[in-house]
Amino acid sequence: MMTRAAYSSDASVFRRVPAAVAEPRAVADIRTALAAARERGWPVVARGGGTSVAGNAIGDGLIIDTSRHFTRILHVDPEERTATVEPGVICDDLRTAALSHGLTFGPDPSTHSRATIGGMVANNACGSHSVAWGTTADNLVAVRLMLADGREVALDEHGCDDPEIDAQLRALAEDHRTVIGCELGHFSRQSSGYGLHHLLDEPVKAVAGSEGTLGVITQVTVRLVELPPVRALVVLAFDTVFDAARAGARLRTLPGIATVEGMGGDLVEALGTNPDLPGDDAGGWLFCEVTGATPEEVGERAAGVDGGVDKRVVVDAEEMQVLWRIREAAAGIVTRLPDGGEAWPSWEDSAVPPENLGDYLQDLYALMAAHGLRGIPFGHFGEGCVHVRISFDFFSGEGLRTFRHFMLDAARLVTRHGGSLSGEHGDGRARSGLLREMYSPAIRDAFEQFKLIFDPDRVFNPGVLVWAEDIAEGLRPGAPQRRLEVTPVHAFSRDRGSLLGAVNRCVGVGSCRSMSGAMCPSFQITHDEVHSTRGRARLLAEAHRGEHLDGFASPEVNEALDLCLSCKACASECPVTVDMATYKSEFLHHHYRSRLRPRAHYVMGWLPLLTRAIRRVPGATRLASLALRMPGAARLAGLDPGRPLIRLVRGRLRARAGEGDTVVLWPDSFSAGLDPRAAQAAIEVLEMLGYHVEIPREFVCCGLTWHSTGQLGMVRRVLDRTAKVMGPYLDRGLPVVAVEPSCTVMLQREVTELSDAPDIARLAAATVSWAEFVAPRLAELDLPASGLSALTQVHCHERSLGRPEHSAAILRALGVEEEQIATGCCGLAGNWGFEPGHAGISLELGERELFPRVRAAEGEVIADGFSCRTQIEQGTGRRARHLAEVVREVLLGAGVNPRQAQS
Repeated sequence: MMTRAAYSSDASVFRRVPAAVAEPRAVADIRTALAAARERGWPVVARGGGTSVAGNAIGDGLIIDTSRHFTRILHVDPEERTATVEPGVICDDLRTAALSHGLTFGPDPSTHSRATIGGMVANNACGSHSVAWGTTADNLVAVRLMLADGREVALDEHGCDDPEIDAQLRALAEDHRTVIGCELGHFSRQSSGYGLHHLLDEPVKAVAGSEGTLGVITQVTVRLVELPPVRALVVLAFDTVFDAARAGARLRTLPGIATVEGMGGDLVEALGTNPDLPGDDAGGWLFCEVTGATPEEVGERAAGVDGGVDKRVVVDAEEMQVLWRIREAAAGIVTRLPDGGEAWPSWEDSAVPPENLGDYLQDLYALMAAHGLRGIPFGHFGEGCVHVRISFDFFSGEGLRTFRHFMLDAARLVTRHGGSLSGEHGDGRARSGLLREMYSPAIRDAFEQFKLIFDPDRVFNPGVLVWAEDIAEGLRPGAPQRRLEVTPVHAFSRDRGSLLGAVNRCVGVGSCRSMSGAMCPSFQITHDEVHSTRGRARLLAEAHRGEHLDGFASPEVNEALDLCLSCKACASECPVTVDMATYKSEFLHHHYRSRLRPRAHYVMGWLPLLTRAIRRVPGATRLASLALRMPGAARLAGLDPGRPLIRLVRGRLRARAGEGDTVVLWPDSFSAGLDPRAAQAAIEVLEMLGYHVEIPREFVCCGLTWHSTGQLGMVRRVLDRTAKVMGPYLDRGLPVVAVEPSCTVMLQREVTELSDAPDIARLAAATVSWAEFVAPRLAELDLPASGLSALTQVHCHERSLGRPEHSAAILRALGVEEEQIATGCCGLAGNWGFEPGHAGISLELGERELFPRVRAAEGEVIADGFSCRTQIEQGTGRRARHLAEVVREVLLGAGVNPRQAQS
């Protein structure tokens, strides 16, 4: 049931719990799976990355997921500029393979880091560069399909290799030539329905956009394009988004234009940040990428891209990437309106001829207002395609009536403007039921005949495109999802106090399935949907529904969350800031309220008090160290025997009396209880910079280890005690400097979600990371270049705050040449790497990049996290140091003393 629940939705508003999921490794496996489905009478849906926004990748029968194993790039032919791949190949992986030949695959949807080629064919995906390189159909050379009876057929520009199917296709095209010419192929983004107009010239292209309704794609050959040598990004500002839309049609025809992407001021407001865009009072922007053979040619072409009220030309690749990330994250960002309200797809992909876009967009805004709805449009303005999430209310009868009326009115509106219900996402379950508003009975009859040529028993993706389901059938959000309502321990202040509201942040865009970022480490190792952030969110949603999973008692949800490292990469990299670490903590709290916890929860969760007790007894540290090295100690403690236990380093934190400004050093449990070397160095650097350091001698704790094991009652008790101890320091207005990144994040972000004590809020506001506090002070010193080089492992919790630049600033001030490890979490993740069954995956995560880079490093290895340093030492035998230890060494070498630092 666990896997079935994870596949219950895609990136759409629809829900279907499948009967089974198959993950084929070869063509024969697909044939076997189809035979099993045929025996049981199951419908079949092929699935790639599961990023469909229209509900194309779900079904209540058999799901065939080709993305996990069926992922080989079979051949790249640089002479013919083609590539042949299995359907589960990720778009970015194909582009990387083509790059070595100076080529690329043109279509680049915003989900290019996890969208599969098979899925892109099924949806006729496009992306921002379709102005230059066209749709997937435009780049499709050949496709192999497996039909319901297990036969495999091939299509190319000449037709189908099955003589009977080929004859039927030719007859269909000839019999409907007139109506096809009248109704299909009017503009590049007319994606609704089947592309039957391609049957008249290149029949294989008709498979593109068929949304998995014909068969299972088993192989694809695509055309590659040459990468332009030089590019620049021109950002144009306009008074309104409608002005930007009207300019798009003109700009797309200029020489060298590769993209014309548009967005409005409402999207910028939803970002919550201030991107460096031109036009202080602008209400709309166009991102126009200009390409050419030389910088001079690109500069000349960029100068000709004009209009609007302001303009900025960007030639730096990193700056362009920053701006493009805004556009790529938009599909997730706009699911939350600026006031925190939810917005949903279903009318998220309409398109019109580009010259009609300005008027259509203005009418669409008016239509939303007339129905009392809000949305934030953006999209491929040069192609006339608009993406928008709308504030539909799926939780009430009146809201559903409004939804139906709006969808019908919107279908009629886009048709009046000569447009299409879908511009690239497909019609799916969202819009297939509205095709009658766009197309005549004659062409819809041709669609049905086309489907039956390949799928006479209507096995594949029933309810999509033809014989359509109702547009509101099987909605994922809605009243049934509210069956499990509890008062959470976390405040969930961003989600109106609701765990379900927080879980519903996940809209399924699948950023957590990318292999290039820090999110999601367990998916990057297992490639299992269950162990992605999205998969876990789906399981939590199903637990709230209570139909297949037993709420907080569910062993399936507990198992899915078991491999969540609580690294918090999703809290920063997910475009809708899903925070699975917090959801896991909340679930574990409720799950274990009436049952015995694993021993590891007690041993690792209560570590702060255990280590404090050991430190207070003379000689106990030595005895504890000996006990931890005894055979069987890990198993006795309920920990993974494949992982060495922590070494206790003797010593205690000490600060000298001083006369400078006073700061409080937060004595986190790792520094105070396990290894004081990093915190002691931090104290000494602060003293060298002229500060008087005070250390609370009574027990204080942020509650991190109890939080990560879901012991939230204990977290609250610990925070209550901590508030009392810290009150006097806070009354004096002292900054609280934290050395351990995970504890810093806990103090700055989490504690106020768990306690409403005023002193806890004051503590959160007063807490600053050691690097953030020290960086500006070091920048003021005129230090000679150290000549050191350093490999740095940025703690994943530090990344989640988006503030790793402070450590980099310190290294620059010291003249240290830095290289950062890019793969995110080290793999230990605090208590997680010591828990049973985790050691193997933990060490495998380290071997992705961290361990090989550390083994090869000639300079310093810096890791501020205690877990990171432990993982590095256990995985490579090399001791990494906290940044404070390196800074102390450099300052001592430079002869810095408190008097110099203050002068």
